[in-house]
Amino acid sequence: MKLYPPADLERFLAAVDSALTHQVDVIVIGGAAAALHYGVQQATRDVDTWTVVQDDLRAAVEQAHRVTGIDVPFGKSGVADAPWEFESRLERALPDLRRLIIRVPERHDLVLMKTIRGDEHDLEAIEAMHGVVSLSLDTLLARFENEMSHVVSSHRMLRLNFLTLVERLFPRDLKRVAKRLG
Repeated sequence: MKLYPPADLERFLAAVDSALTHQVDVIVIGGAAAALHYGVQQATRDVDTWTVVQDDLRAAVEQAHRVTGIDVPFGKSGVADAPWEFESRLERALPDLRRLIIRVPERHDLVLMKTIRGDEHDLEAIEAMHGVVSLSLDTLLARFENEMSHVVSSHRMLRLNFLTLVERLFPRDLKRVAKRLG
């Protein structure tokens, strides 16, 4: 599957914006959110959304595919989970777009969303984010403890994925966090 760098995503989304006739709100998650709003230069395979892509947006996406030649898959993620309150903390990405209102999870929420799966590609993106927009271990830990109990995943695996994240970003704090999480 082809990878799309941030510049291609931005050009594609500008074309989507131009194709729309009215305002459309969409929540972008995953690697595209990291690339579009948090300065991650790692390319992504798609633009995953939290929201359902309605017909008007789907038509604009198809037109943008034709106009730009950038055939990036764009649609609702088949599997995604997030901290309980993440929608109250969404941030606007690409504010120069006029009709396409893109919101992304706040950086700590996005990191926790990517930690659920916890594969190497996700961890690399998280490390890249941390290098650009510093993450707070206290915020990550509080949200992990208070807003992630509903996640459809083995609690043991989720805990291990979180500890792997802590080990990579905050190695000096690993023992303290592991003890706190039990």
